[in-house]
Amino acid sequence: MAAGIWAVIAFMTGELTTSDEPAVLFGLLISLMPAAAVAAKALKPSADVDLVKAAGSLAEAVEASELAQRMQLLAGDNQPIDVGFTFRAAPSRDAAGAGPAGRLSEIGEYYRRLRPGRLLVTGAPGAGKTVLAIELILSLLEVRQVDEPVPVRMSLAGWDTTRPLNTWLAEELADAYQVTRTTAKRMIGRGCVLPVLDGLDEMDADVGNMGGCRAVAALAALNQSSAGRQKAPLVVICRTSTYDILATRARLLDAARIDLSAVTSEQAQSFVAARALRPQQWQPVVDDAQRNPQGPAAYVMSTPWLLTLAMTVYEAEGDPAEILHFSEPEALRSHLLDRFVPAATELHRRAGHRVYRPEQITRWLGLFARYLTDNARAPRTVDGHVLPSTDLVLHRLWPLAGKRARAADIAITCIVGLAILLPGAPSTIVHIAETLPFAVLALLVIGWIFASARIAWPAPKGISPSRLLTLEGWRAVIGPVTFAVACALTLSLATILSIVVTLGPEFFIVQTTVSYLTLWGTIALAGGLAFGLRRNLETTETSKGPNSLVRVDLRSGILIGFSAGATAALAGEIYSSLTEPGPTEPWSYGLVGWIVGAVLALGALSAVGGIVWAAAWRRYFATLLCMRPRLPWRLGRFLAWAYETGMLRVAGNAYQFRHREFQEHLAGTDASQEHPQRRPQDR
Repeated sequence: MAAGIWAVIAFMTGELTTSDEPAVLFGLLISLMPAAAVAAKALKPSADVDLVKAAGSLAEAVEASELAQRMQLLAGDNQPIDVGFTFRAAPSRDAAGAGPAGRLSEIGEYYRRLRPGRLLVTGAPGAGKTVLAIELILSLLEVRQVDEPVPVRMSLAGWDTTRPLNTWLAEELADAYQVTRTTAKRMIGRGCVLPVLDGLDEMDADVGNMGGCRAVAALAALNQSSAGRQKAPLVVICRTSTYDILATRARLLDAARIDLSAVTSEQAQSFVAARALRPQQWQPVVDDAQRNPQGPAAYVMSTPWLLTLAMTVYEAEGDPAEILHFSEPEALRSHLLDRFVPAATELHRRAGHRVYRPEQITRWLGLFARYLTDNARAPRTVDGHVLPSTDLVLHRLWPLAGKRARAADIAITCIVGLAILLPGAPSTIVHIAETLPFAVLALLVIGWIFASARIAWPAPKGISPSRLLTLEGWRAVIGPVTFAVACALTLSLATILSIVVTLGPEFFIVQTTVSYLTLWGTIALAGGLAFGLRRNLETTETSKGPNSLVRVDLRSGILIGFSAGATAALAGEIYSSLTEPGPTEPWSYGLVGWIVGAVLALGALSAVGGIVWAAAWRRYFATLLCMRPRLPWRLGRFLAWAYETGMLRVAGNAYQFRHREFQEHLAGTDASQEHPQRRPQDR
């Protein structure tokens, strides 16, 4: 700092000589670097966030997502079957306030009476556990006060129980909704989120195995979770048979367990009358279910899932009286699942929508079903993430292709890196003074390439310009900009040293130094803005559906590429005007030619920038390249279509099969029709 002060005083008093200029400039450069570093640290974004505002925004996003999911699960209707449930007392340590019984329509009020707010929901396969969870979330959000937690549905199947519970919850929250990771950690730590944890029964292939059991470890961690002097509020969902086995080793403490009841014949009859296009065709089935509680008709009408499945099949084609010809429930279930894909496709076609061929659908969904089912049977962890057994997230499907997807990602990134570096290589050969800064830049780009490609699970990010209207948003941007300027000063110093060492001190020219400072300073401004927007104003866009993740990631990358390209072009023009006498070269082609060239150049730079920055989109693209022709090229559009037909459902930022029985059925069908699939490679 003393050198900088001396340089400023000398300049103001006019005591500089020509021989003093190099020393003065070096003093200024050296003195500015620590000042820039101090400023960057001082302007670092604060960790303080408005949790009340963040919780309110989260509540709105959750409500919109769950309302859409409720509508899809109910096939466009707004009245689910009002199934009942009964309280099942544990030997000890039940939550206080649990009533002996209740109904789905009363679940919100039932939960709010519990002390502590810990609920365990069990039921048979297809009994309506997910619908009840959605009803609970929406009921709590309707009467939520600003100081109450936001219920958020998450899947336990993806939790690596060797990691802390709160860390995993924060990551799931950040990945699924518009919450930064810092905010997510604070919301979880302050009890601003009520976890609604589905899929306890999907954590292990065999819960009866006396060896390592993730579900038992999960229950132990949930029992240790506390909020002050009480256990932390939460909701856990599990199949009855699975939890009964788990309870011999571990159970959820200080919770009220409710068990969903079967659909009554009256409820089934009302459902058929309200939903069926030809209710008279279903009357023999309804009558048989009432006469024969153990017969095939009663089996189909015992759960909302089977009843909905049967109605979908026979609304498309056939007579529901065919159900009465089956004697074995398993054969009837298999028959209905076999016809589900063609029936859902036909109903979608009748509604005037675009359709795929049933054999294509079965092949593509079967591939995903086998992948998920294999992960469920033998849980594996890849770079700290448990491979999913229920969730299909576009940018996390790369283990389907194994190591090839990551290799393709590296190749794509390297090609982009070469495209960035090669245009500047000829200049370094002609102008030896530029060799050192170019080498530094090349090392930075190469390091960036490998750092980006080494990320096993890239997260899609978007840009939130609205935060620029806040002081916190500006602090988030100014910090990286200041740090980037410090880096630019370092590169300028490297350039000056290159000139002095190569050509001698007599070739030190102030104008050349200023031109290099302008060049690197402008590039630093672009880079600082890019990092400030990308890393500190980032959000995760999921409220518009799982497909928006990769689209927003690519769009933000293109925006960053365009901004960086425009700034780099401006820096080049300024640099040329300072180092070359006479009119600048671009204007010699005329205004129109210059504009056309600029548009083409910026378009190319935008595409390159999009590929470099959009790591999640790039991994998704690499996966599609490696999985051709086993998956459709426009995979996101196909999965969205399958969701519209009712074959898939959405949970947060993931697609899931409508029901686990449907997933397991497709996995078995695909296994019999395709060659064995290569297992994803663990790393």
